[in-house]
Amino acid sequence: MEVPDDFNFSDQAVNSPEYKRRRKNPELQKPSDGHEKHLPFLPPTVPIKISHCFEKISPALEETPHSLSWMTEESSDSVLKAESSTYSFSEDVEVFTPVLSGDEDKLKNTYRFVCAHAGQFHCSLTNLVFVMEGKGEVLYRVDSWDPRLLDGLGQMKAAGPLYNIDCSAKSVLRLQLPHCVIFSEENKDGLAVAHFTGGNVEIIQPLRVTETHVIIDIRDLSRFGLIWIKTIFGYPIDGQVLLFLRPVTVEQEQKILNVHLLPGNVPVTEVQCFHHNKSYIETSSKCCLFTDRQYSLCCQPENCEVQPMSEIFQLDNFGPNYHPSFEVFLDVNIKEVKLGVVDKTEDGKEVWPRRRILLTAPSKAAEPPAHRRIPETEFVNTHGDKLTQRVSSVMAIADSLKTKKIITPEMWSKIHVAETPQEKMRHLLNALESGGDNAKVEFCRLLKEYEPGLVKELGPHL
Repeated sequence: MEVPDDFNFSDQAVNSPEYKRRRKNPELQKPSDGHEKHLPFLPPTVPIKISHCFEKISPALEETPHSLSWMTEESSDSVLKAESSTYSFSEDVEVFTPVLSGDEDKLKNTYRFVCAHAGQFHCSLTNLVFVMEGKGEVLYRVDSWDPRLLDGLGQMKAAGPLYNIDCSAKSVLRLQLPHCVIFSEENKDGLAVAHFTGGNVEIIQPLRVTETHVIIDIRDLSRFGLIWIKTIFGYPIDGQVLLFLRPVTVEQEQKILNVHLLPGNVPVTEVQCFHHNKSYIETSSKCCLFTDRQYSLCCQPENCEVQPMSEIFQLDNFGPNYHPSFEVFLDVNIKEVKLGVVDKTEDGKEVWPRRRILLTAPSKAAEPPAHRRIPETEFVNTHGDKLTQRVSSVMAIADSLKTKKIITPEMWSKIHVAETPQEKMRHLLNALESGGDNAKVEFCRLLKEYEPGLVKELGPHL
């Protein structure tokens, strides 16, 4: 790649004609052949390393948490059609179900696959595909998309879960990451893969993108996540509707059903792990969604309560907090409901047609396995009434939970406008129930900080 004659390598590079041209037209960068190529604009606040051409790192930016390496090719067509001489694309794929276990913090799944020979292997739980050149044990899990990981990537956005993958035998040759894009001519080249390793992020152009997967060659393993290098606004994606029924106790007069609108490449096992104390209701879940559109839930019987009335779908819910999009409050004696999802932007068009949902969960939640029992969750569940009456620092705790995005702004508003501390605490407990174990763990940490005496009295084991 030729460096433009007017490109300024000094710390004042932002004043150069080349930068101003790219600033005015952020979708354009100039590749080696002199033709304009559509790539995302990367702002000058990122240390940028472009392989085989030039490197510019401003001294003022050296403290940025990671650097960016962009893997370029002669043209986007050659990238998408590239073939590896080591292993050719094949339709011969073996499906496997990994061994699933909880890790040390008991809030995440760890997947284990023992490969006995070379080949292509499709994980039935995550839809990842591993191309192996020999035997080896593969361990993988879903990590959080910490916002700092995406700092400095400009317009690029997460487009799938962030997978942390390890193989001690180093026998993984190629990786296929599931995507949720419904392709058209306009968006077919909008995906890439971010590879996070050693404090750096490398943007990898795909070898090929199929209707279901993004395929890349890999040199070493760590964390890999799909990213959008073009805007997704206005394009459809494969979505899914997941249902979880909260535990029903003898004292309750209502059942509460959580309804989640999620991208189709989020593994169901990850959402189940986060909401393991709730009953997952299996149903046909596939639907077509658009980011930034407004959706609402249709429910029968009509006397049930749905909140919120509508919700804007965002393509950013890849964990770790899988909050419900809607909550349905039903009479405790109701055994069946009909649910549907409509697109309010499209005059009420049904995107998930109404269907029967059987509420067959037991009256009391089943006891979770030993490795899933979390002291903070049991503390909140056991002492809810006492916490309602005695916690005085409700707003301080709610402010911290909102800042960490553990509770939503809507949940925070309900707490804020409540008149009494007891009413505020009831709303906060409802928000914690929606947030699952992660929310309760963080709540207990904050409660120990603000009211250590109360925690010592009610939960000395915490």
